[in-house]
Amino acid sequence: MQKIFKRPAVFLDRDGTINYDKGYTYKFSEFKFRPNVLKGLKYLTKKKYYIFIVTNQAGIAKGKFKLKDLYKLNRQLIKYLNRKKITINQIQFCPYHPKAIIKKYKKKTNYRKPGNLMIKKILNNWNVDLKKSFMIGDKKSDKIAAKKSKLYFQYVKTNFYKQVLKITNKINNY
Repeated sequence: MQKIFKRPAVFLDRDGTINYDKGYTYKFSEFKFRPNVLKGLKYLTKKKYYIFIVTNQAGIAKGKFKLKDLYKLNRQLIKYLNRKKITINQIQFCPYHPKAIIKKYKKKTNYRKPGNLMIKKILNNWNVDLKKSFMIGDKKSDKIAAKKSKLYFQYVKTNFYKQVLKITNKINNY
């Protein structure tokens, strides 16, 4: 793959960042976007940013919902956003947890944030301009994963759209 056409990317945590974290969200009917997230995602799509969601999903390991439930939610989410002219390029998730109830998901892994293997996997498969990319999350584990990946990081703010505007202007005027 040629590295000529690099694009900036945004890496987003899911629960608490793009949607309200009600604990173990796995149904689209319960997925509620935070204010101005759709406006911010539309802006990023227009500006040709890759949009990646990187999310720990320990609910699978803890038996709160099944892997197929998460796949279904992801499909519904992508379809819904596509209808709004928003492109999510990839959703990367970690179903593992060291204290899992479901045996096959019980393990300590660097896929789980604060590890950064989800981000590394994306960077290996997409032509990302790391210097113009950033991450937004709501937890310290997001910040640590971003730092390990050499990504500019901010904790999510009340107005997602304004936050994205500020970050992209700052990064592109470096």
